[in-house]
Amino acid sequence: MSRRSVLSPALLTVSFGALAAYSGGAFAAPADSEDEIVVTAQRRTESLQDVAISASVLTGDKLAEKGVQGIYALQYAAPALTMADYGSANVLNIRGIGRSAVDIELPSGVVLYRDGVPTFPGYFQNEPYYDIEAIEVLRGPQGTFVGKSAAGGAIFIRTASPDLDGFSGKIEGEYGNYDQFGATAVVNAPLSDTLGVRVAYRHFERNDILGESLTGNFTGEPGRPNLDSIRLGVLWEPTESFNSELRLDLSDLDFGGNLTSSYNFPLYDYVQNARFIYRDRSARVVGKMGYEFDSGLQITSVSGYQTTETVNNFDRNGASPAYDEFRSAGTFTLYSQEFNLISPDDADQPLSYVLGVFYQRTDTVIEDYRDEGFNFYFSQDGFPYLGLETPYKKKEDEWSVFADVKYRLNDQVSAELGVRYTNYITTNDTNIVLGDGLSNPTIPFFVGMQKLNESDVDGKFTLTYSPTDAHNLFASVARAHITGGFNIVGGAEFDKSIVYSYEAGLKSSWMDDHIRTQLAAYYQTLSNYQAQFASPTLGGQNILQNAEGKSKIYGFEASGQANFGNLNIDAALSFMESELGDFPDVVSPFLMPPNNVISISGAKTPFSPKIAVNVGASYNIDFGSFTVTPRADLSHQAKQLGALFDAPQTRLPKRTLLNAGVRFTMDNVYVDVWGTNLTDERYVAGIQDLGNIWYPGPPRQYGVKVGVNF
Repeated sequence: MSRRSVLSPALLTVSFGALAAYSGGAFAAPADSEDEIVVTAQRRTESLQDVAISASVLTGDKLAEKGVQGIYALQYAAPALTMADYGSANVLNIRGIGRSAVDIELPSGVVLYRDGVPTFPGYFQNEPYYDIEAIEVLRGPQGTFVGKSAAGGAIFIRTASPDLDGFSGKIEGEYGNYDQFGATAVVNAPLSDTLGVRVAYRHFERNDILGESLTGNFTGEPGRPNLDSIRLGVLWEPTESFNSELRLDLSDLDFGGNLTSSYNFPLYDYVQNARFIYRDRSARVVGKMGYEFDSGLQITSVSGYQTTETVNNFDRNGASPAYDEFRSAGTFTLYSQEFNLISPDDADQPLSYVLGVFYQRTDTVIEDYRDEGFNFYFSQDGFPYLGLETPYKKKEDEWSVFADVKYRLNDQVSAELGVRYTNYITTNDTNIVLGDGLSNPTIPFFVGMQKLNESDVDGKFTLTYSPTDAHNLFASVARAHITGGFNIVGGAEFDKSIVYSYEAGLKSSWMDDHIRTQLAAYYQTLSNYQAQFASPTLGGQNILQNAEGKSKIYGFEASGQANFGNLNIDAALSFMESELGDFPDVVSPFLMPPNNVISISGAKTPFSPKIAVNVGASYNIDFGSFTVTPRADLSHQAKQLGALFDAPQTRLPKRTLLNAGVRFTMDNVYVDVWGTNLTDERYVAGIQDLGNIWYPGPPRQYGVKVGVNF
């Protein structure tokens, strides 16, 4: 029985029963060669070819072309970005820096923004992509011109703003194999010359699992998501100098539960033992205001409020027949405020700058074992053998001031210096108890209140040389950090990680701008790399600790776009090598005592393939008022590790995925026939708990999408 939301019947009516699949993509008409790709993350609208930073920009149309409907698929469209999906949590890395494991205590070196405000780091990133203006993936340390400090890189998601030029919209319906249905509706309405609104809604459900079979002692509907999201945007531009914008996002994402397997078990024949629930209910409000003085000086404000209530119960040991369930529930709330002072963007003035002040407050509350907040069970109807006696409470306050100043020495050479000061304070209130699984847990395991107060100064210096309008060379050196913290189990503190990044790049245009290329090479050193290992003194529970000595990560990236009339081609290649510092006296789960205490030195960064490639092409065939656009995309990731231990249980084999489709367009009506993973490659998308849990990647999917633009 499908868990349809009350919104679904209405949307079914307005979508005229149009069908297609959630993971399929629309294929927008190719862009002209003169269309400029822009980056806005640095608080200015700048050409991707001119800005001295390594970045990938994917417009909403390009995301649809490539079938990128969520964050997991984004890694197959942007070089040096990798992700392992664990449901409500994820491991997101850029150039090998981000997170090494899934843990609520582990901070992320990658910051993800939605409409200008940072979101929860490493969690709740599975909102569907719909009515998107563009996504910008910035590689390397960021933070001297916007929001939070990001040691590995940042992802900026911009949803479409209201358009004051006229009434417009879209209705789209989808259907695909595995009995999956989706629909999208967008309405844009100017209410006056200065006020406009935009409403967008997305629904998706799948009634069959992405696999072969599902057995075991479980309840719920794992693997059968039912997702609803709605967005309201309001734009007010009363004068040419002042503008304000409001975004409201509401999501009710019932994922059903994560289906998993384990090492040495069939990957898609699921044996699950748990009371499955996985549901995120969230709200996000973003308010923006900007005023431009007659001189061109701008002052801007970006305010954000986000809250998510989550429940996620799953089988902790994957396909193993033994019952071992983890149940969790909590509320996460985030407030942020940023003010910017932006100098005039005047080509006649050699000096330009961005000044900013940023504050963020994050409150995390995980319920106690009585409310299923953080509990481990040996039987479905028993009592937890480990849980929280009182709710776990974590408060984080971050204050930052930053400045980024650029000076043009002449028409060809410019220098840019950015500096950031950050103060970070966090408190943890933890009370964990143990039990025998036959009665309520009462044995104190860890009780404590911890507080961390740390400050840091980060910076970045960049030199740019443009010998001609077609070529832009840049070199930069940057310092960034990832905050420290405390382990929820045991309470041990781990230190912040310091990153130094050295980079050189070249961006070029060729053949009258029909071909654009981007090249970059980088070398990064890290102090106190943060990783997770089992603790022999804490009953085998995982704890976070720092590496001794220096870690290093280095590599290069190459990407390009070509446009020749109706033919469009894009390609990207990334190469990365790593050698982490020393972790002495850690416990290996793959050896027997007393030989299981070992030292690890020179390990590879987890979830970071040495080589990643993606290539795509489309061709626009015109038949007067009728157009046919075939497209194909091929992506490849080399083998990688899911932990610092190199063992069969932690190895993710290489994967090569082929997506393809054809769009038929007549006037404002389009039909997409699409397929993803057409070779039906069976692969492991993520590994958790050192191989106890394997997350299978999506198998072959195909379907049709019908839409009308108006």
